[in-house]
Amino acid sequence: MLIKKNKTVRLFIILLLITIALGMTYVGSQQMKPSSKENQLTMNNKEQFVCSMHPEIIKDEPGDCPICGMSLIEKIELDKNSVDSLLNDVVCPVNESVLGSVTTVSPLYAEIPVIIEASGIINYDPRKIRSVSARFGGLVEKSFVKYQFQPIRKGQKIYEIYCPDIYLRNWNYVKMIQMYPDQDNLTVEAREWLSLQGLTKEQVESLKRTVKPDYHLAVYSDADGYAVSADFDPQTYSEGSNQSTGGFLGFNEGLTIETGTQLFKVLDIKSLRIDLKVRTEDIGLLQKGQKVIFTVAGSSGQKIKATISQIDPLNGGLFQLVKVFFKDNESILLPGRQIQAQIQVDIHESLWIPRTALVNLGQHQSVFVMHDGKFMATAIKTGLRSGDNIEILSGIDQNTKIAINALLLTDSDGLIFTNSQ
Repeated sequence: MLIKKNKTVRLFIILLLITIALGMTYVGSQQMKPSSKENQLTMNNKEQFVCSMHPEIIKDEPGDCPICGMSLIEKIELDKNSVDSLLNDVVCPVNESVLGSVTTVSPLYAEIPVIIEASGIINYDPRKIRSVSARFGGLVEKSFVKYQFQPIRKGQKIYEIYCPDIYLRNWNYVKMIQMYPDQDNLTVEAREWLSLQGLTKEQVESLKRTVKPDYHLAVYSDADGYAVSADFDPQTYSEGSNQSTGGFLGFNEGLTIETGTQLFKVLDIKSLRIDLKVRTEDIGLLQKGQKVIFTVAGSSGQKIKATISQIDPLNGGLFQLVKVFFKDNESILLPGRQIQAQIQVDIHESLWIPRTALVNLGQHQSVFVMHDGKFMATAIKTGLRSGDNIEILSGIDQNTKIAINALLLTDSDGLIFTNSQ
């Protein structure tokens, strides 16, 4: 009985050990077996290759796309991408801010002498252009003035003419001088009339010694200058028209002329008029007599001082015309040339920024204002311009920091969105 009981105990112990052994084996096998999640991760970590043109083509090894023949590229899962937090400044709307290391400056409230810059063109003074007309009719026997811009001097003989009518119609004046050669009080009227006809004092005096007047008369210039054709227009000449600066005047020998016929014009090349274009918004600051300084191109910075002579009425355009009449005794300026000028105006107290800080972005005048390390294009309203400074009317204040060189922050007007403050 005891032996049977011992066998039962041994069998139970053996079965228990077998059960324990089987349990440990099962647990070990479960620990070695990957979970479904781990299995999925292992599959996802496997390299795959995809076509950039046909994303439905996916292979486990490099090769070519069976559709387009392009080389397959490695497929990168989204969670493998790393995003740098610094990119937040870049990926914000590119038309609202600009990144850059540009020197900044704040607007300055100060009193600055306003200097208005203007460009212009040198012209002849039309008030000093003389018209030479025939004071008596006849036949031009000889002409000494033939070419455009031919220089002539006062007292120079300019032409000879055969004109019998000058004496025949007023023979009484000639006879009066011949009858009373030494009594000037009786011949005053005759002398004045002959002088008005263009006769010189010597020609009038010669009538005292002449029984029969000489119908061949010489005509002399009464002014210095340059001869130009009768239809010469200084305005169109200064604007670069096709008016010739050479060639004949058309005042030729053998020409029959009548009393009052315009023969040619004489320019005073030392009397000039400078026409300046000034912005309409600046014209209210100008007045007659203000100082103007001209810079002559090609003269090593030589400057000429003058004053405003005339301001034309407003015409509603972008620019107004300011005229400066100038006597160029040293013959420095040449008509037809362009010239730069600075007009000195009174001191003006306001808020100013450097001209380089301003940029034109389409319909707005703008500056780049610094915000949190970025520059934002901000619309402003400007006023006067004085040299390298521009007046600020609204949009920014003295505490604003702006880029000192706005052009470095933009390469295309259409890419920058302008904020209005």
